Amino acid sequence: MNKIAVVGIFLFSLGYSLQNAKAQEQKDFYGIIKPFVDTNNFSGSVMIQQKGKTIFEDSFGRKSLEFDLKNAMDTKFYLASASMIFTSAAIMKLVENGKISLEDKLDKFIPDYQHASKITIHQMLAQRSGIPAIGKFGNTDYTTITQFTQTPQSLYGLFKDYDLLFEPGSEYSHERSEYILLALIIEKITGQPFGEYLKDEIFAPLGMKNTGHSSSEGQIIMNLAKGYATKDLFDLEAANQIDWSSKTGHASIYSTSQDLMLFIQASQSNQLLTEPSWGKIFTDYGGDSVGYGWFVREHLGRKRVHMNGRSPGFSSFLCIYPEEELAVVVLSNIYTTVPTSLGNMLAARALDESFEPLNLSNTPISKAYGQKVSGVYEFGENFYVPNFKLKVELRDENLYADWGGLLAVENEFKEIERFILRTYWSDVKFVEKDGKIVGMEYDEFFGKKNR
Repeated sequence: MNKIAVVGIFLFSLGYSLQNAKAQEQKDFYGIIKPFVDTNNFSGSVMIQQKGKTIFEDSFGRKSLEFDLKNAMDTKFYLASASMIFTSAAIMKLVENGKISLEDKLDKFIPDYQHASKITIHQMLAQRSGIPAIGKFGNTDYTTITQFTQTPQSLYGLFKDYDLLFEPGSEYSHERSEYILLALIIEKITGQPFGEYLKDEIFAPLGMKNTGHSSSEGQIIMNLAKGYATKDLFDLEAANQIDWSSKTGHASIYSTSQDLMLFIQASQSNQLLTEPSWGKIFTDYGGDSVGYGWFVREHLGRKRVHMNGRSPGFSSFLCIYPEEELAVVVLSNIYTTVPTSLGNMLAARALDESFEPLNLSNTPISKAYGQKVSGVYEFGENFYVPNFKLKVELRDENLYADWGGLLAVENEFKEIERFILRTYWSDVKFVEKDGKIVGMEYDEFFGKKNR
């Protein structure tokens, strides 16, 4: 056999091996996602890029259960709190244009606000202003407010008379009111509505054609998914309808996974803003792992920035590993925290790191096992609800607690090893001793079984 033939065989074998490796990786990604889809806990889109190339993208579930319409890669989803990444970028754009300074006090733009002379733009971006959320003190019905069209000015009027929660700069608190005021400042400086400014300065320049701000309930948004909420153990129901303008500045943006990846690419190649500005956005201020609208934390022993969101009917997660040039976007039209769990597992798989898969099961619970774990579990003062007594019972071959259904998680041998409380996506594990159930591990808490 001549040398050319040998080289040809080698190259063919190499190409075949690479193709097989890529196919296996795709299979692994689907394997991670499938249990969430099969148990009605994920519906949406996923996109993963590494070193500038898309290594996985696909959509799952329905954008409308009523009309049996499938989600697609161009389906739009509300981002909830992940919307904050655009408000911070918009403010930094104004900083670069000399229209505003990070050290400017709030009274320069909103002089009638009683605490304006104490608070800087930087403190608001880093959520260290002390400004409370709307309805924080129970004197405003925030649920009613979300049913009507709002503007940054009208929203400001709902919390402007509140006292501060703490001295500006001393603590971090995700109250969201700062980002409403940042949207109001953008409108005052530019003379444009918040959504129009974002479109002109961020979305259009980056080619984000399927991204925008919801300015009123009457706005028609083509190809927008309908939002759902979990019901019982495996079912879904229509989520509460809200006017997303009531979340202007901090949760009012809709987008697609493809458009969000364009924004991520811009942040990593210093498009739209300069490298120093992106650096400020991705800096941890105060040791709280919080930057300007992003979380800045290590994950899997690597530097990572990420943001997530959850509001009625929708949830989102996006993360960037800058040194590995890896980005993951997960969007869903189900009101749950699944995108964060799913995104973390997908990132670990892409980085060839070990992780614990979540093999959710819809296998009926046996009567013997159900009777064994049924009972009341008493938690201590440090629990989410101090001294709470959580009741667990078997109903219709499934386990339910006071706070919702328990999804079984199986190990590789198809044995139940723990549960997920679907309502809050909390880890639940029953503790056994000498053949009897003696307690429950609920996240990091322990509850003793009374009976």
